[in-house]
Amino acid sequence: MAKVGEGDPRWIVENRTDGHNVNGWHWSEKDCLPWAKQMFNKLFEKKVFVENGDYVISISGTPTVGGECTANNRKGKTIFLYELDVKLKWECKFKPKPALDSNGKEEVEPSPMTTFNGEFTVPYIADENGDEAPLVKFSIITPTTSDNKKTIDQISSQIKSVGVPIVQKTCQEFVSLLKKEFVTKKQTETETSTPAKVTSSTTINKEPVAAKKPEPVKKSNTKTLTIKEEFQCSPMDAFDAFVNEGKLRAYTQSDCVFENKEGGKFSLYGGSITGINKTLSPGSKIVQTWRLNTWDSGVESLVTINFSVDGKPLTNVEIVQTGIPIDEFEKTEEGWRRNILERIKLTFGYGSKIY
Repeated sequence: MAKVGEGDPRWIVENRTDGHNVNGWHWSEKDCLPWAKQMFNKLFEKKVFVENGDYVISISGTPTVGGECTANNRKGKTIFLYELDVKLKWECKFKPKPALDSNGKEEVEPSPMTTFNGEFTVPYIADENGDEAPLVKFSIITPTTSDNKKTIDQISSQIKSVGVPIVQKTCQEFVSLLKKEFVTKKQTETETSTPAKVTSSTTINKEPVAAKKPEPVKKSNTKTLTIKEEFQCSPMDAFDAFVNEGKLRAYTQSDCVFENKEGGKFSLYGGSITGINKTLSPGSKIVQTWRLNTWDSGVESLVTINFSVDGKPLTNVEIVQTGIPIDEFEKTEEGWRRNILERIKLTFGYGSKIY
């Protein structure tokens, strides 16, 4: 073994002198929250929801954006981690109508404009449900009286039927712009090497021998993921966490459907993950087809989950997933660890020591 400082320099990996992270190979993290605040302000600036002959409902003021938003790059791939909450003030202005004098003629000064105020709240825009329309709540700040109750009910109906869908669509547009803005793009090589000098010579009575081209090596476009975890519970309890619809809803905090039978379909995180149960052996084994809704049409993987014990008061959980598209591998692994396994442990206490 070479001594320290005596290694062959050809095998030493050094940082570039210009400090450049070529093709995003090394881990880097970008704080996108300032950009997010500016983008929300741009998307919602004076946005009009309803305008008719009587009134105009629009956004007023600057959106309040809280939470965190980062774009993480590793090996040329971008992983977005964000949890945002957004508050938007809205106003409804009734257009002034000309006042009439005692003779029924229009007066010079119109009646004053009536304004009603309220707020939209988007409590959770996150990477785990970025493909879904976020929850949007609304409130009316203007006090309700016997004189304006009918008008407020009318405004509330317009906000609910027109305003809320527009806010949801705009938030989804923000997610799309975020990914477009910060996704890592591989750099094109701008450096050109000096071409080798070509010398021509005349060969008499010799035919060129064609070089045998090596056969191209076929590369698989899928990868296999293996994850091993320990749950502080019985194999049946661990198994139940993956097949019990009530428990699935509890730790995903989202809409889930699970037909607990072989051949039954399942859907997690509002349809982000779907598949079919092939084998359900209580406390022992689960086999499912499994796909993310962002994968190309017709592409699916196979998930096998084994539950076992080895003498300790815990259950070994092994997840093997084959057929994952290479471009989706890191996202899939991150999803298993962060959005399923860690949530099961936190929700049911399966990560706590019981001995």
